[in-house]
Amino acid sequence: MKGTVCAAISLTILTVGCENTAPGTGRASDDLNAPLLELAVKGAIGLEMGPPEEVFGAVEGVVTGPDGNIAVLDRAACCIRVYTPEGEFLRQISREGNGPGELAGNAFLTITESGVLALTGEGSEILGVHFFDYATGEWLGSEPSFGSPPTCLEGASGNTYMRKNLDLDQSSGEPEIVITVTLDSVGSDQPLLTFLEERVPFDPGDMASMVSLVWFGYDMACDYDGHYYISPRSSTDARVFAYDSLGAESFTIELDLEPVLRTPEELETERLILTAKASVMGDDIPSLEPDPYKPMIRGLEVDEEGNLWVLLGGPVSPEFLVFDPSGELHARATVETDRTDGSSWNFSFKGGNITAWAEEPQEGFQQIWLLSPLE
Repeated sequence: MKGTVCAAISLTILTVGCENTAPGTGRASDDLNAPLLELAVKGAIGLEMGPPEEVFGAVEGVVTGPDGNIAVLDRAACCIRVYTPEGEFLRQISREGNGPGELAGNAFLTITESGVLALTGEGSEILGVHFFDYATGEWLGSEPSFGSPPTCLEGASGNTYMRKNLDLDQSSGEPEIVITVTLDSVGSDQPLLTFLEERVPFDPGDMASMVSLVWFGYDMACDYDGHYYISPRSSTDARVFAYDSLGAESFTIELDLEPVLRTPEELETERLILTAKASVMGDDIPSLEPDPYKPMIRGLEVDEEGNLWVLLGGPVSPEFLVFDPSGELHARATVETDRTDGSSWNFSFKGGNITAWAEEPQEGFQQIWLLSPLE
């Protein structure tokens, strides 16, 4: 680990060098000078067959509430279900429909520090962001979008949350997608902070990249103390940008990782995932050809101690590099599993539980796994 101060922009660049990665795997080397943490599955929620509340159709978000229970957004069932960490079903929030407080195809569930659930999609006759009180299940209102609804929501301090916004700009004659990542407040139609703004050409001939940009594109995480993190999802670049409570960039973590080709089986899995995401957007696209290379980073999480967990995209089984709030390497972590679907796992760390689920589970049905460090 080495730090360099770039005086022109007062930015600390923290780099994990290529000598600390295993060539061609996207894995951190066993020689990396950091303790190894191992996570193991300690329980699961969900059945292949059983009562409706115990069978998931399409998990699109998992969060832990202030009471330690687990809320799961099931897009197929158009509702949020709440479970104890032991898997006992407690209650349901919302239902299918387009009336007040009802849902009709949603994703990107998150929860704010104050206990407001936020998710995007259709519902209440509105395409946009929808808000519910976690404790009571009450619908708090919906914010309409004048175009594509925001994606990649991430709950932050108080009533605030991070979000990624996509807008089409044709003012220059060449259509561009304007990407912003902002901090917003529940009930407000204006962002509190703008962390990032980028433009990319709109290419209708490359719908796989467009679908990926909408659903993935940028990974985000934050704590409740004013630390915010953004990582552009890329197969050629591995960087995490850190921001302070005023939205100023404080440091960048750069990982020098080797590109990793997807196997034929992984390419097919990615096609299935992209096709499913495109169908949610209302696009019937017969064939989507994903990037042949895996993303170098494919997830960010912040734990209860404020440590940043960077999920590496190359390994077959989930593997993290863990950094403290100042950007110093703290540990590396792996998940003890022999499953073959590890490269499609998503994670949620906030609230005291570590949960995970697979986009394309090897058994053909989804479960929520609870993980804990091995002693």
